[in-house]
Amino acid sequence: MRWDAAIGAQEPAFVSKYAFQLAQAFNNFYHKHHILSEADERSGRFLLGLTKLVEEQLVGALGLLGIEAPETM
Repeated sequence: MRWDAAIGAQEPAFVSKYAFQLAQAFNNFYHKHHILSEADERSGRFLLGLTKLVEEQLVGALGLLGIEAPETM
């Protein structure tokens, strides 16, 4: 997401909608893929890397909204 567009438009709703949609998409992904028990090492690294990217995006979006992300869920 381009954060500058949401900030420039002074529309925090853009950021909150993005965070919600990303969280929904990751929830669906998480239920389809067994990230921690992936048998293939290469696939497991990819899934963990993708999970880290999603986490960074969600933490960033929440931070822009003034919300502190929890350590664990």
